[in-house]
Amino acid sequence: MSAPGCSSFPPSVGRLKPKNIRLLSFNACGLTSNVLELKKCMSENSIDIALVQETYLKPNRPKACSIAGYVQLRTDRTYSSKGGTALYYRRSLHCGPINIPPLTNMEATGCRLAMTGHSTLVIVSVYLPSPKRLLRRDLRALFALGDAVILFGDFNCKT
Repeated sequence: MSAPGCSSFPPSVGRLKPKNIRLLSFNACGLTSNVLELKKCMSENSIDIALVQETYLKPNRPKACSIAGYVQLRTDRTYSSKGGTALYYRRSLHCGPINIPPLTNMEATGCRLAMTGHSTLVIVSVYLPSPKRLLRRDLRALFALGDAVILFGDFNCKT
C-alpha cells in the first residue's frame, strides 16, 4: 500500500531520491530564442531542475524546446503572445507533475520531488504578469500544495 499523496509519482524503478539538488530560475523572455542559452547553463552548472518564466510558448507545439535527459512541464498562455511557465527536471529524479489550482493573477507550473533525508518538496515556477497585483489568495493556493513548497520566478515586484 502506498503512502498518501505518493500516487502522483512516476514508477520508482531507476529513479533517484537525491539528498540535495541544484535549481535554476530562468526568465526566458521567449524560450524558443533562448533555449540554447538555457541548455548551456543547465549543463555547465549540473542543474537538476530548471524553472522558466515568460516562455511565450503555445499549446499547438507541445514538444517545442525539449531538452534531452529532462522532462518538460509547461503551462502555456493561450490568450496572448507573452507569458507562460515551464519546468524541466532530470529524468532520473523521483519527480512528477502536480496539478496547479486555479489562480487569479499568476501563472505556474510545478512538480513534486521525493528526496532522501527530507520531506517531499513541491517546486513551482511562477510568473506574475505586469501590471497584475500579487494576491495573497494565489500565494495561499500555491503554499497549500504541500508541507515544503518552494516558489521560483518572476513576481514583477517593484521597489
